[in-house]
Amino acid sequence: MTTDIEFITNAGVKYPTRYISICNLGEVLISTTALNNALIDFNGAYHSPEATQIDERIFYFIEPNDIFLDENKLSYIIENELDDGYD
Repeated sequence: MTTDIEFITNAGVKYPTRYISICNLGEVLISTTALNNALIDFNGAYHSPEATQIDERIFYFIEPNDIFLDENKLSYIIENELDDGYD
C-alpha cells in the first residue's frame, strides 16, 4: 500500500488525498476538510454533479495538516473519531 499524497482537482484547485488502511474497513481514500468545504455550499448542497462524484469517493475528511501524519497516527485519529460517533 502506498502512503503517497495524490491530488484531486475541483474547480481548478488541487486538494491532497491519500489512501490509508483503517481497521475492519481496509484501504480507504481520505482528503481534507478544505476539499469538503469546496464541494458543498452553505446550504449543504453539492456545487455540481462532479462535486457529488468526488465526495462519494472520499471516505473521510481530515484537517489539512493531518493528511501528512504517519499512517498509524492518522488511522488512530480517524478510528477514534468514528468510534466517538457511535457513542
